[in-house]
Amino acid sequence: MCDNASCKKKDLFPTCDVAGNHGRVCHPGVKGQNALTLERTLEKVFRAAGGMPTRQPSTYSLLGGLFPKDDLSSLFCGNLSKTESEDRRVLAMKYLDIISERSPDYQRDEELAALKSKYPKPSAKGDEDNNGIVRFDLKFPAVGPEDCPRELWFDHAIVHETSPSYAQDTLRVLKDAKERVSAGKAFQKMLTKKTAKYSSLVSVVNRLSKEHKLDAQPSFLTPIISSLGFMNDDFRVLLKFVVDRFKDSQKTAPRRMDGLSPKTLSGRFKVQVRNSIGFALLKANALATYNQGTHQTVKPP
Repeated sequence: MCDNASCKKKDLFPTCDVAGNHGRVCHPGVKGQNALTLERTLEKVFRAAGGMPTRQPSTYSLLGGLFPKDDLSSLFCGNLSKTESEDRRVLAMKYLDIISERSPDYQRDEELAALKSKYPKPSAKGDEDNNGIVRFDLKFPAVGPEDCPRELWFDHAIVHETSPSYAQDTLRVLKDAKERVSAGKAFQKMLTKKTAKYSSLVSVVNRLSKEHKLDAQPSFLTPIISSLGFMNDDFRVLLKFVVDRFKDSQKTAPRRMDGLSPKTLSGRFKVQVRNSIGFALLKANALATYNQGTHQTVKPP
């Protein structure tokens, strides 16, 4: 039973479990620490692959610097409903129409001023970037092409399908050999949340990329993994991107004196990536289990 006097979920979920689900609601910092553990692991494996990741990359740079920084908190903020997000997307597209169709003059300035008067107030600061601007967790650049390199922007998440809210659905999916775990409610709810959060921003960036107004070719993923190690398709694409980056780095690497072929090294790296992800999940689960009920693990006599 939970012994934490400050626990706000004691009445709803009084019983602790071996999966550590209560620890995530009993101590809010645990959830953030779990996500940070996985984020650092992804960053390390990409560095090991020869890449240079960027943690919490700038949304301003993603948009090519075409939007004033003061406007980002109004147009691309988090914690919005579907309608609010769509309204901001429309305003952002109108802004691009004006700066694309008219040359700089006082009339364009007047149109922009009239448009900006319709901007909604920035949302309150949350778990987003400065002034409430949404941001992605990591950016992984590819090797090329040199004139407009490919970039992978993503916001990862861990879902806990063993929690009381999803336990029965998880059992149902596991018993059905034809259904993948990533099709369960836990995955779908998180995917819907993440998609809604970035829908407006992604739409604008895709337009800028299509019009060749960016110096890079950004693509977006929503990699989701469960506490038991099940992955959605985007997470698999992310891991393949990391392995492919390792293969590219081997093309320019000097010849090895131990005689190991690039194919052998690639296979070993895949195992290393898999083990790193698994250990990050194990570490996160252990932290949640340790922080259940009280601030230490209590063993029965």
